[in-house]
Amino acid sequence: MQGDYSGKPTQVTVNQRALVDKVLARYPEEFTVFRELVQNADDARAKNVEIEFQTGDYIPKPPEDKTTNGTNFDLTNVKVSKWVVRNDGDELQEQDWDRLTRIAAGNPDEQKIGAFGVGFFSVFSITESPVVISGDRCIKMYYDGDQLMVQPGGCEATKWTVIEMAVKDEQLPMPNPFGLSRFLCTAVTFLVNIKTVTLLFNGNLLSEITKSRGTEVEIKDLPKDLKRKRNSGFMRVDSVKMIPQEVKVTLTNLACSAGSKRLRANKTIAEKGNINPAQRSGFFDKLLGKPEPNGARSIPHSSPRSAVSVAQYMFYSARISSTPSTGIVSGLKAATKKNPPSNFPYEAVHFTMDQYQRVMQDGNKDENIGSVFRGSQGLCSEEAEGHGSRLFIGQSTAETSGIAVHLSSRFIPTVERGSIDLNNSQVAKWNEELLYVGGFLTRLIYERAMKDIRNRWPESPSPLKDHLREEAMYTMACFTLRQSTPDPKVGRLLQDAFFNCSASQSFPILSNLGIRDSVDVRQPCPTFERFMKERPVLDSKLWPIESTIVEQLPEKYTVKAHTFGDVKEEFDRRIFTEEDMVECVGWWVDTFGTPTHQTIATDQVAVRRDEVLSVAKFRSSKPPHQVIMLSTIKKFVDRRPVYSFIRNDDPLPPDTIPLPFTRTLDADKVRAALGWEHLTIVDWIEYLVNPKSDLSQEIRKNSAFSEKVLTALRTSWPSIKSSDRNTVVALMRSVECIPTNRGHYKPEDAYFPEADLFDELPVVQLPSQLDSVLDSLGVRRYLDWDKVENRLDFRDHSMIRLVPYLQAVRPHMGDKFRVVAQLRIFASETGSRHCIRELYHPHPTHRILGLPVLRWNDEPALGQFGPTFDAALSDFLHDVGLQRYPPLKLIIEKASSKDVTVRQSAYDFFVLNLESYYDKYNPADFPEFAFLPCGKESKPTQFGTPEEVFTSSEWEVFGFRTIHKSVPPKLQARLKVKERPSGAAIIKAMKQNPPPNRATAEKWFKLVGRGGFSADELAEVSNLKIVPVQFAPLTASPDGKNPDPVAPKKCFYERPDPAKVHHYVLFTYVDYGQTAKRFLKMCGAKPNPDCSDIVEAMMANPQRYLDQIELYLEKHGDKAQAYNRYLDDLRQVAAGYHSLSTDLRAQIKKAPIFLSFRKKPCPPDSAVDGESQEYALKHAHEVLIADDMESHRLFGKYIFVAPKEEVFENFYRDYGSESLSANVDHVVNHGPFLVKLQTKAKDRHYHVFERLKIFLHDQDSTRRSGFDIMQWKNEGAFTVKYCKTLKISKSLQWKHQPDHSKPLLPICEEALAGIKRTTGNDTLWLKEQSKDSKNDWYDVAVALCRIIFITHKTHDTLLLMTILEADLEDLKRRGYDVDAIKRNFDRQAERADHPQPAPGDPQKLEDNHHSTKLLLAPLVNWAKGFKDIFKQKKNQPGEFVQNDMNEMVSEALKMCESDADQDRQQNQDKSTGGKKQRDVKYCGRRMDLDRCEKRTKNCMPVFKTRGSGDPPEGELEAFSNILEDLRDLFGLGPKKLHIFWQPDDTDLMGFNRSNAIYLNLGHYSTKHAHLSSDDSSRATMYAAWYFVIAHEIAHNKAFFHDEDHELLFSSIAQTRLIAFKKLLEEKAPNAAVITVNCHPVTNSENA
Repeated sequence: MQGDYSGKPTQVTVNQRALVDKVLARYPEEFTVFRELVQNADDARAKNVEIEFQTGDYIPKPPEDKTTNGTNFDLTNVKVSKWVVRNDGDELQEQDWDRLTRIAAGNPDEQKIGAFGVGFFSVFSITESPVVISGDRCIKMYYDGDQLMVQPGGCEATKWTVIEMAVKDEQLPMPNPFGLSRFLCTAVTFLVNIKTVTLLFNGNLLSEITKSRGTEVEIKDLPKDLKRKRNSGFMRVDSVKMIPQEVKVTLTNLACSAGSKRLRANKTIAEKGNINPAQRSGFFDKLLGKPEPNGARSIPHSSPRSAVSVAQYMFYSARISSTPSTGIVSGLKAATKKNPPSNFPYEAVHFTMDQYQRVMQDGNKDENIGSVFRGSQGLCSEEAEGHGSRLFIGQSTAETSGIAVHLSSRFIPTVERGSIDLNNSQVAKWNEELLYVGGFLTRLIYERAMKDIRNRWPESPSPLKDHLREEAMYTMACFTLRQSTPDPKVGRLLQDAFFNCSASQSFPILSNLGIRDSVDVRQPCPTFERFMKERPVLDSKLWPIESTIVEQLPEKYTVKAHTFGDVKEEFDRRIFTEEDMVECVGWWVDTFGTPTHQTIATDQVAVRRDEVLSVAKFRSSKPPHQVIMLSTIKKFVDRRPVYSFIRNDDPLPPDTIPLPFTRTLDADKVRAALGWEHLTIVDWIEYLVNPKSDLSQEIRKNSAFSEKVLTALRTSWPSIKSSDRNTVVALMRSVECIPTNRGHYKPEDAYFPEADLFDELPVVQLPSQLDSVLDSLGVRRYLDWDKVENRLDFRDHSMIRLVPYLQAVRPHMGDKFRVVAQLRIFASETGSRHCIRELYHPHPTHRILGLPVLRWNDEPALGQFGPTFDAALSDFLHDVGLQRYPPLKLIIEKASSKDVTVRQSAYDFFVLNLESYYDKYNPADFPEFAFLPCGKESKPTQFGTPEEVFTSSEWEVFGFRTIHKSVPPKLQARLKVKERPSGAAIIKAMKQNPPPNRATAEKWFKLVGRGGFSADELAEVSNLKIVPVQFAPLTASPDGKNPDPVAPKKCFYERPDPAKVHHYVLFTYVDYGQTAKRFLKMCGAKPNPDCSDIVEAMMANPQRYLDQIELYLEKHGDKAQAYNRYLDDLRQVAAGYHSLSTDLRAQIKKAPIFLSFRKKPCPPDSAVDGESQEYALKHAHEVLIADDMESHRLFGKYIFVAPKEEVFENFYRDYGSESLSANVDHVVNHGPFLVKLQTKAKDRHYHVFERLKIFLHDQDSTRRSGFDIMQWKNEGAFTVKYCKTLKISKSLQWKHQPDHSKPLLPICEEALAGIKRTTGNDTLWLKEQSKDSKNDWYDVAVALCRIIFITHKTHDTLLLMTILEADLEDLKRRGYDVDAIKRNFDRQAERADHPQPAPGDPQKLEDNHHSTKLLLAPLVNWAKGFKDIFKQKKNQPGEFVQNDMNEMVSEALKMCESDADQDRQQNQDKSTGGKKQRDVKYCGRRMDLDRCEKRTKNCMPVFKTRGSGDPPEGELEAFSNILEDLRDLFGLGPKKLHIFWQPDDTDLMGFNRSNAIYLNLGHYSTKHAHLSSDDSSRATMYAAWYFVIAHEIAHNKAFFHDEDHELLFSSIAQTRLIAFKKLLEEKAPNAAVITVNCHPVTNSENA
């Protein structure tokens, strides 16, 4: 669209502050400002640079005065106000001043580094008002709003160009001098002009970095294979020079003080010896020159003691000529605002291994703080950090090279100099070309280093080889590419150039023979290395090749595996040793022995085999060490079992290869690979039976060799084929090859030893192991039995001959052999003849035990050729009848012998063979045999039976014995020695020897407390009198003896409470420790007397029970409290008598244990109110319950009454006590009816009737009589009348009349009101009172309570009187819902007048849409029931007001604390201020809790009661998950709910302790954990704990269970009910019903 642009143009404004900030954001590295300013100084041809840090109180001095006194500073805490950077370069020219104030105006000089014109603005990261001074001009830059302003000025001329930076916010921490020095060491590496950089602090020298270079040497012999220019490239390497360079760093102690360690102040560098690398002699001492710095003079500084570090390395400088295309030049000019240089240097720095190690050692000295040359910003990386070398553009960039070579050239970086630009098309081409040159230069460095190592590698073994190997490994590691960062492409391009810049096919690497070309080196292979000695392989440190340069080699340089040609070449070069040939044959067989694994065709294998066999030769290891050609070998020794008859030194046929060659090889593979056949036994025997010139191998004459051959035959005989056996037998039968006692015989002419019973035959002189072979060859074994039998009767024959003969002849005798066992032809060692069954094996033990043993070795002349009593002969004799060992009973008898030697030998034999011969041993079969060693002597001298001896010594206290220490635990187990006696044995010991003293009893109980008793045994123990009395009774035994022990079930193991301390004289208390306590508890002992114990003690002798208490308290000065202590005990009985057995409860009724009271008149001269009471122990029916104060006032002197507590009244009443009111008759005597007061009487009628409905609304119906107020609404059923006079006559009508002679007369007293009851009418008579007198409702309340209640209480009368006195508004203010009570009464009256039929079954609810709403209904009802426990109408107004409930709820929630320390007193027995409260079982128990070590996964603190153990983990986590949801619902923090583990009191749900809420896991485990996993059960659990938590939160504001707590609890539950509904919909969406089993039981009087 054509527009009209006639308006006035305006300039686009730039927020310069924001622009500078955005520029600074692109410089993330540390020390960026120094990098830029030092680079600018180098561009200005500066030689020296100074960087000074000044504090605010530092006053600069003239240069000649800038020396200090060495004041120490704490540089770690000092704040710097100004940074000053000086250089002695060229003064700024006009164009420089102009460029300085223009952002992005780069240096147009193509030989200068700067390109983007933003480097100087890095000073704004430090200051907002830099000052630049040069010559006699200066400028100040500052911000005016967001506009950067420049204010020029003049100054005194100076040779220094100075940049002053007043730091932002006036102060900055001092940069770490050590880290800054390390950065600057790297920064000066590739700078052209700068020689020295100095760091100062307030004029004090911190460090000085000096760079110097030696004489440069041009590399004339550049490898011709290296391509100086890549194909289609535009950069060429014209020349390369090597320049030694040294960087020297001097760090003062002041600088070191800011590091982790500092030099010892009392030891200077000069004193430490020659630790400075700069002072070491070496290569650099010859090349380095020390030129004096030129230019401006440096400011003089003080020089405190300092540390000097030196780094020496080789500086490679290449001269590059560049001829880029026009397109590239245009693109570069557009990007950098200047033309690219046509020639420029390209520099590289590489540390040799020695140089690198010197740098590493420099930082490892104990007194040093580290090396300034090491680290991420240092020249050298740490040893574990990988390659940290970087690309430099004058200064370091963030881009790493990926190899251990720093590279510097005219790379074009990104704006922030973080990395080089490989994205911009033309810039990327320029940078990629530079990376190719970098690859050329690094390849040159690598090849020169490896060539140098190769030239120095010694031919003969030398320690130098190890050093050269390390040097080669170092060099290869340096040039192994690690991923470059941040741009990995840089490393890939550099690596590609490194490998492809050479046209050569060789690449030098390290091998086991030194430096070799990679194509000649083979991969390590243990198989080839054993015989390939002249082929180089990779050094072991380079294998496997992962993460080495070998892995990165391109295809043309790849290290390959060994080939067949390598092996053939090795054979051509040398004669193998026998060891080498063995390994070679093994390789050949493994490679070509299995056709299925061959990689070449079978015919090719044959060709290669022929090639190898034709040239393969080796020198034999045996004299005369002749050379053997493999082509002459046809057979080999097969090592498989069927062929394994040859030993190493056995003679072999000439065409068989020696055994070592094929010992470990698979025979089938040998045949397949080499075509050889295995040597057979027939081949070998055929070779041996021919005469030999070597007598050592002559089978006819050398007995040892004959035995050796026969032994080989015996080994192979079972596996030899039948035809081969026959051949062997045929070959040897005619050869005299069997050595005998009469020389060598043919096999058929020789005999076995057993055949020669009478020493007449040629017997073989060979071991019995060869018998099977000799049998096969035809050697004869026996003579016929018929020729021997008759000679045995009268000749003294040898057993050593007889037994083998019998064994040999047995197979040929058949059934005749049975007669042998009956013949008495077997001799014992005593010389007597026996049947074989009467004799024992000739074992030494049998001899010691005195058993008859078979005689053997009775013919020593037979020597080694005589038969031994081996397993075969032994089994034969045992089969015939020889006894192997004594039977079990006999050996036990012997082991119990009184003869020490016999007993010990028998015992040793028994235990040695316990698992073999005597595995049926059962100690229960030998209860009377004392053979088990016991006692404490060093050697056993005592022996016990299995019923007396045990492994644990603890049982000695019962009289048992302990197995002797010489019997090891394993043997104890095999002997089945028990660890402890059985329960029956212990009980028997207890009965026989009761514990003599308390110490013994304590040991007893600790032992038996570990368990091991059955229920019946525990019941038996519970009645044994084995518990010594620890606490002496009040009345000691007359003879001074200790009391008799008592049975466990009569003991108590916990100390009584202070209020029950008198129990010490009534019951037996013991304390024998925790273990004993557990045992006594299992046996019926109790912690303290319970109801049954107390009542039994009382019934045994009630008066003695009371007297004992009096006697005990008298000793403690408190005798008057005896009746109270008795009453306390009786109160315990009254509270728990329902749990007693039926028999015990029946006995109570007959026992006078009921403590009762009677008024006791005081003497006439005593005070009016000095009436006292007397006590007596009575039967229950002799006691009345004083439920009528007026009657008790009248008749109290004549009757005994029960204590005035509900618990006593219920107890006494259940056992026969009657109410006093029921035994006092009331007769109303009234005057005439006053008609004039009829109207007033009607008013009183209405008043009484209305108030009585309110009173009866919430009264306990269990104490009510048959009175029904509904009857009073009938006409004439209830009337009120006034009279002039009114008296009431009271008479005591009780069958247990007082103990005086005359009956008591009625007592008549004036009254204000009384009720006279007739059939169908109750008349309330009121006495007329004066007009001025106040209405007195007390007598009215008394009269009404008499007809309402069967038994009434004092507070009934007082409560009714209060209600009668108050008007309705007062009652409403006190909490009575008067209107609701009236409506309720009216509904009941209507139902009574119009009764309805019984309703049918309720209709089922079917609307699933409202299921959650229906679920909440029972919750509301449950909550009402929950709070109704505490519901009481108040005598006085409560503190809480309904209108303030929202605020009260909020306060109660905020008051929840976490883990409060103090325990508040809860569940008080009495309230204050007239409030009524209740102590409920599920809330408010006080207890001590221990913190558990761990919390739940949701961080809830967990506690446990003492001694309860750790809570179950699974239930704990499930419980905490429920509480977590409810905790969030109430808005409580993660630690505001506490879990405690109380498994012994599962009725207890929780309590509130100092506003910290504790919830019982024990209640959850019992009531909820077992529920099913359906939604209804889940909803039940959530509902129960929802109301419990609300209940406990209410205690934050309402301490007691009173009307205030009820109101607050209801409000809390109601405020969260909607949120709880949503929670149920989430957690239990399918719940159909909630079952809430909560029936709290209170201790209150109206529960």
